[in-house]
Amino acid sequence: MPLIRAISYRDILEAPNAAALLDEYTAECSLPELGPTCPQSHLYEAMERSGGLQAFGVYDSRTLIGFANVLSWVVPHYGTKIASTESIFLAGEYRKRGIGAGMLDFVEQYAKDNACKAFQYTAPVGSRFAKMLAMNVGRYRRTNSVFLRSL
Repeated sequence: MPLIRAISYRDILEAPNAAALLDEYTAECSLPELGPTCPQSHLYEAMERSGGLQAFGVYDSRTLIGFANVLSWVVPHYGTKIASTESIFLAGEYRKRGIGAGMLDFVEQYAKDNACKAFQYTAPVGSRFAKMLAMNVGRYRRTNSVFLRSL
């Protein structure tokens, strides 16, 4: 079974296969209205230093095969701390093996251990991830819809 562990965002960018993994992520998850993906490492690092972001890597031996970037904050309207994925991805060739479910369990446990009351996932409409979340209605509840408009 692959290893899932906390890492720094820089570890994702410096992985030998980072370009291929991020290209696959972009092809599947990007939002055309925002233009091509262009990770801003200095922003990720600032968020890590503030405690508002934790990156996770999924490794098959020493090869990075997936990642999750988890944001956590107090929702001002509720005064409750929650966590959310900024991004989450598992390379296609590693799916349907239970690794993705292990990723979700891992990041949710991290959030729970850090006093978060809920975990919020975002997923592109029609994506495999969105469909998987929708099929697990006993575990996940759809709460909002997000609408995007180019300006």
